[in-house]
Amino acid sequence: NDNSTMIAALRTSAVRAATRRPMSTTSAPKMHKAKDTWGELVKTRPPPGHDHTVFEPPYSPPVIAAFTIGIISTGYGMMYFGMRHQQYKQGYWK
Repeated sequence: NDNSTMIAALRTSAVRAATRRPMSTTSAPKMHKAKDTWGELVKTRPPPGHDHTVFEPPYSPPVIAAFTIGIISTGYGMMYFGMRHQQYKQGYWK
């Protein structure tokens, strides 16, 4: 009797897993097209003849130096302390 109950439960689970969910009843996502907002896009562009780069100088050398040193130090520190933690955890260092 236990076997028939187990088989029935497995059959019910398999049928439930195999049935397809109904498709969503919500509307499709709205398509955003450039032609709809072209006027606003053109207004945000730099004037003609302006060499537009993402990072425009002048840069502050002390700020850039501190930022670069900070990023490199943070990366090195994370790698070193991660390695140190694993060495102690696995028993290679005592």
